[in-house]
Amino acid sequence: MESPRFGVDGAPDHELSRSPAAARVGRLAAASGLALNHFEHRVHLPVPDHWLPDDRADLGGTGGHLVEHKYAHHRNDDLLGSFNPGHRAKWTAHELCHGLAGFAWRPGATPLFHALSARLSEVVPVALWYFFDEAGLRRCPDHDGPLFGLYCPACEAAATQGPRPLTARDEAALADGLAFVDRELAAVARSRRLGRPVPHRFATLDLASDAVAYAASHHQRLASPEFHRYFEIFHAEEGSGAHADLDALADRAEALARALAGRGEVAPWPLRTATLRARDVGWRLLQIAAECEGEALETLDGLVVRLAADPDDVAGVQAAYAAATEEWWLPPAADVFATGNPIGRSAAGVAAAVAEALPGTEAVLDEEFAGHVAAFVAQEPPTRGPVARRFAAWLAEAGLGPAAELARYEAACAHPAPADALADSLGPAPGPQIAATGVEVLSLSVDPELFLSALDGRAEAEQVERPTHLAIRQRAGGEVVVAEVSAQAAEALRGEGPVVLSPDEAASLAELGLIRPARWPEVDPDPAP
Repeated sequence: MESPRFGVDGAPDHELSRSPAAARVGRLAAASGLALNHFEHRVHLPVPDHWLPDDRADLGGTGGHLVEHKYAHHRNDDLLGSFNPGHRAKWTAHELCHGLAGFAWRPGATPLFHALSARLSEVVPVALWYFFDEAGLRRCPDHDGPLFGLYCPACEAAATQGPRPLTARDEAALADGLAFVDRELAAVARSRRLGRPVPHRFATLDLASDAVAYAASHHQRLASPEFHRYFEIFHAEEGSGAHADLDALADRAEALARALAGRGEVAPWPLRTATLRARDVGWRLLQIAAECEGEALETLDGLVVRLAADPDDVAGVQAAYAAATEEWWLPPAADVFATGNPIGRSAAGVAAAVAEALPGTEAVLDEEFAGHVAAFVAQEPPTRGPVARRFAAWLAEAGLGPAAELARYEAACAHPAPADALADSLGPAPGPQIAATGVEVLSLSVDPELFLSALDGRAEAEQVERPTHLAIRQRAGGEVVVAEVSAQAAEALRGEGPVVLSPDEAASLAELGLIRPARWPEVDPDPAP
């Protein structure tokens, strides 16, 4: 059956077709004008220092290209969500659900208000993740419920087949989700009576502590004159996604939860995607204005007002901002308007991440590297997976030959599949052997190591081109194993049945953990004396 098309820009349709609840999110999001920004293509402007909490490095985030930080990047007041290719498919509906919930703000709000607002904004997206989205969701034979921190590629693949018929257990999951929301709303109400956050734990979750951390991270921003101005300009009318008090946000959360569980209806926001994107740009300009004064400040404020009056005039505002950068020191227009959507995309973060993961490929492409990355960023649809693997696949589709094969090799080494913990923990055993999980087999027309050696003259060019079969896996301890194998072994490792090879080659593959027993005995059939 053909999967439905939701028309939510930046959101893969198949990720909104995985469960009945995800589909409800998709329909409501489309009707509300919601969309997702591509995290890797977005320039994340530096936050003014005076908005940051003192001595709270735990609330920020350090290191790594294209790393999305829990409190530094997410904003409940931004109805546009984030598409991060490094996250699992559940995030699409979760991010859009945040936009459907909205947020609460009022002048003079205290950190407690911001913490309770953040908690109410989060409760339904969390209930969706652990309860509503599980109802009707296809999983692999080894799993039948929420995985929490575990990532299972087989479950991800199964979910792409669309939902299965609901069972009594699914109905119980929906009821449990509504009960979770009710308990959270009750905890928020009690928090307001007591004047302190009251916890409510579910397994490893504690929305109270997360909300307090969010408030600590964002209080100065939310209390700033710039945010007051943002609210005044973009949230003056009802239906903007903003709630004037916590009661209204709690009511929205309750109605949204019932709608996603199939127990009621909730109205979409009367918004357009262009309006939300104009808001996003407007906030970025106000964030810059927080460190400006005089005529520069007045100019930026005027551009924000212009955006609010005509959300379709982003191009005109961008041209006016670019002109302003020639008069005052301001961040480049290319960065400010690189929002990770059709308004603008940046290839800088992707290029840095790819160069770090694929240094040999960058050297081979040389001066053409930046152009290839820019072309990749410009056309790639929202796709899950490490950027190095996605770029390598794009090079192969573009017909880059040996450079693409080298990229596939480097990407496989940089981002191996999860280890087969059974192979590394339970050890060898007699009987039929099968390929270990997480083994990747590359059949290449060049030897990638000789290819790299030829770049600096350590190998002759004519040695590079030869059929090469490589098996790559990650051990449980993190070590990446790369072994050249025969064509017969490569074919066997790609299969799902028993691996039949010569005794010597089978022993070698077993020692490397590339094959493992199909089953282990409970008693050693040949114990050592």
